Amino acid sequence: MRLPVELGEATAPSLLDGALAFALSTGAPLRLVGPLNGADAAVVMAAARIGDAERLDAMRAALARSGPVELAIGHARAGVHVLDLREEGAVPRALWALSWPLALLGRPSELRLSGPNHCEGLATFHDLRLGWVPLAARFGLKVTLELPLAGFDGENGELIAALDPAPALTPLQLVHRGILRQVSVVAATAQGRDEEPLRAAQAAARRLRVHGVIAEPERVPLPHPQGPRGGRWPLTAVAEFENSVFTASALGARRERPALLGPQPPAPPEEAGERVAERLGQFLAAGGALDGRTAERLLVPAILCAAGLGARAGTAPTCHFTTSSVTEGLVSLATLARRMLPVKAVVDGAVGEEGVVVVAPSA
Repeated sequence: MRLPVELGEATAPSLLDGALAFALSTGAPLRLVGPLNGADAAVVMAAARIGDAERLDAMRAALARSGPVELAIGHARAGVHVLDLREEGAVPRALWALSWPLALLGRPSELRLSGPNHCEGLATFHDLRLGWVPLAARFGLKVTLELPLAGFDGENGELIAALDPAPALTPLQLVHRGILRQVSVVAATAQGRDEEPLRAAQAAARRLRVHGVIAEPERVPLPHPQGPRGGRWPLTAVAEFENSVFTASALGARRERPALLGPQPPAPPEEAGERVAERLGQFLAAGGALDGRTAERLLVPAILCAAGLGARAGTAPTCHFTTSSVTEGLVSLATLARRMLPVKAVVDGAVGEEGVVVVAPSA
């Protein structure tokens, strides 16, 4: 039996998600320090459900207590997995963490994720479909995403991911982003009646002209019930390069404020457009094929690929990509990978600066 891998206290979300992916791929147990709550606990329990873990109720109780917790979640199992993820941020994190262990099995699977799927500061449906899905395909994982119901903040939405993997992960070689082909600003609105998302998209297009970029706003339908005062909405800027893709999203402000706060008008929709345009402008001004957050999420399949897991014959390949910003999570994941899997994962670059990531099989 493999020894538990120590994660320590207050594990960062990207490190915990990566550790769960590695554990489901290898069967290695994890040891961390509780209590875990919110999205952290939700993603751990989701991993246990797609694995062959036993005594889920006891595991949930252990996560809520203070002190060391050992998690034996077993190996991922192919099939249809229905997961209830009511904590904010858990839906995209579960998709990122669970897709890759399932991809190694070489058989189709499906994730049906219930819970909020549009939360401020986290990937929206259009981030995932227009940004993550094309990059996942570079590893040989074909993902079809559906959004039967959008859920904001504490609302209960639904996201369905159909996973159709290749027999083995294919290596990612992404050093240069290449020529910028086009930029679009996608305003998603419920029932096509709300003009605020379009105003935000037009504001983003105006701000992008400052960076020398021409972007065309477009409006798409969002499956979300429209209340008497209108619902929330997401805005996503998508930059398609010759070899890569970048997305940035923001949510429209809530329109209803608690009465105790007094008459405080919500932020104008143009503010969301300016935020996504600014993030895109910062990426365009930097080097690297991937932004820092995307590099973190793609480091996990790169490590599994270089480890030779799945139905792979012959020598495991090397993965190599560049990022516009080295993050703490990127460095921590590379360190964890060297402890859990037979790989050499190197992040060359200081945190906050451009960097190069190389993942190769151990000699």
